[in-house]
Amino acid sequence: MKYKTKIISLSAAIVLLAATYFLGGLFTAQKVVDKKAMEPLFDQTLRETLDAVKVSTNAGNVTIEKGKEDNEWFVRIDENVVYPASAIRVKSLITSVFDVTKYKLMGRGEKYWTEFELEPNRADTVEVIKDGQSKFTLFVGKEGPGGKGDYVRSSLSDEIFLTDATMQRHFGQDPRYWFNMRLFPEGYTGEDIFAFTFIDMNSNAKISLKREAQGKLGNWNNLVQGAPAPDGRVADAIADNLALLEAVNFVNGADITPNVVVEIDTGKLGHLTIDCQKIMDEGQYVYLLKKRGDSYMYLIQEDKLKRLFQPEGLFPAK
Repeated sequence: MKYKTKIISLSAAIVLLAATYFLGGLFTAQKVVDKKAMEPLFDQTLRETLDAVKVSTNAGNVTIEKGKEDNEWFVRIDENVVYPASAIRVKSLITSVFDVTKYKLMGRGEKYWTEFELEPNRADTVEVIKDGQSKFTLFVGKEGPGGKGDYVRSSLSDEIFLTDATMQRHFGQDPRYWFNMRLFPEGYTGEDIFAFTFIDMNSNAKISLKREAQGKLGNWNNLVQGAPAPDGRVADAIADNLALLEAVNFVNGADITPNVVVEIDTGKLGHLTIDCQKIMDEGQYVYLLKKRGDSYMYLIQEDKLKRLFQPEGLFPAK
């Protein structure tokens, strides 16, 4: 009886060891698969050191270049024309590209390009450039099942992968999608403006206000001698509207003849002088705004500036 018990115990131990060995191998293999799925497709050091990205879609080609300052990007239209780009949207694109991993291998070779819409003349592409040289191109084909990912390939290999998140929001956009048509960088607020002056060039009438202390809300001084004290809340609103002022397009052209000149004192950006000219465009009045020193102008709807140049309630009646 004891001998039989030993046999049963030994058999059970062997089965347990075999199961442990099998499952251990299985889990180890699964770990290898999982680890490979998390491997990035591209060299991560390029994420912060690249100079430019070129986006090519059916809607057109856009080249976006890094500026000299942090989070400064420009859209290059041609050799001589560049416009400010949305740092938020550019960073989102770069993150999407460099977050692509070897999530799910779908095949290898050109024979799969048509199936996944990855042919050069059909796929959307993002080319990453450093020191004037192309480092790689990401080809983005059709969406995966349920729109939860995209089929992609790289110019660096013949492998085709399914991403774990879609990138479609970056493509099929008008080139203006990449513009930052605000007069100030994204994230700038009225609190970053501590003085502003509006000068009517036809009458020399002037509004000129300065905060009592930088960043202090609701407390403004009138810099025009003998003029009444301003309503601080209205002055704050003017500063906010200036910081958030957004154009409908850029215009590349010569100098303008201003109807109004705007002087703005800020923190990081220093002192700005902006010339504003009112013109007739397609049957309605609009303004061209040009920061002195820039090579381009902003086209802004008239109603967005009326509230600034003729603010109601800025000087309360006594």
